[in-house]
Amino acid sequence: MIEIDFRKLESFVSIVKHGSFTKAAEELYLTQPTITGHIQALENKLGTVLLNRNGKAVSMTEAGQILYRHALNILSTKEQALFSLAQYEGRLEGDLAIASSTVPQGYLLPNLLAAFRVQYPQITFTIRQFDSKGVMDAIISGAMDFGFVGTDTFCADLEVMLLCQARLVLITPRHGKYEHLEGTTISWDEIRHETFILREEGSGSRTLFLKGLEAQGEDVSALSVVATVENPDTIKQCVMAGLGVAVVSRRSVEDEIRLGLLKCFDISGLDLVQNFYFISHRNRVLSPIARAFQEFTAKYFQAHARPCE
Repeated sequence: MIEIDFRKLESFVSIVKHGSFTKAAEELYLTQPTITGHIQALENKLGTVLLNRNGKAVSMTEAGQILYRHALNILSTKEQALFSLAQYEGRLEGDLAIASSTVPQGYLLPNLLAAFRVQYPQITFTIRQFDSKGVMDAIISGAMDFGFVGTDTFCADLEVMLLCQARLVLITPRHGKYEHLEGTTISWDEIRHETFILREEGSGSRTLFLKGLEAQGEDVSALSVVATVENPDTIKQCVMAGLGVAVVSRRSVEDEIRLGLLKCFDISGLDLVQNFYFISHRNRVLSPIARAFQEFTAKYFQAHARPCE
């Protein structure tokens, strides 16, 4: 029987997660020679090569992929045992790694995490921003524990929970031709020749907007696009400055609308309701803290979800 200690598995998983021996050493507070020694010992014990080293680039061999899948569950089971003992002794502590696309990160996570930490004050969070596809990839690979996205996700490896909905709206400057426009709805014909600011490719709101146009038979290639911007705050500032108009989640502009900094309109005839989801790996063993967060998130949004504006 081959015996493998946890520390060597942790080194292997960390290298895969970061794609780097150096970053793995930093995460685990080990020297790089120690990390290298762990991998060499694993490969010698298993009699196979686990990692391809191509200069600074690191990738898994087929054998490495097999071990990685099992290593994630082995380490999760170990953490579950430790956390169960900590819970028994009245201590539940640790770090949750959360991947999120832009809108959930800015407008859903802050209140959720603050509420969770009231109940579990020893918990810390590592939060990384990706587009929706990047979030899914991070969960599938095991690099992150959970994900929050604003686009529909279909993958056999993922478990998906609908959290809430929000409507996409057109935002315009307060000044100029929209200044005296009455009402809260506008037709596509009234704005089809506007100059638009779009989110980056991979963004859930961009995908929903363009698919909504295509469903109405519109040619999205005819859209006049002045800028493609990743940051929602930058988009809002550009609209305020008069660079163009944009279609964004209403949740991301509530403060600006209330303060009178922007105008917003529903676009009649377009189905622009955006769903926000919580995603996790379907086959991964959850530590008690991860399970507590998953259950807390479900209850939190059941209690706090608002009707789609």
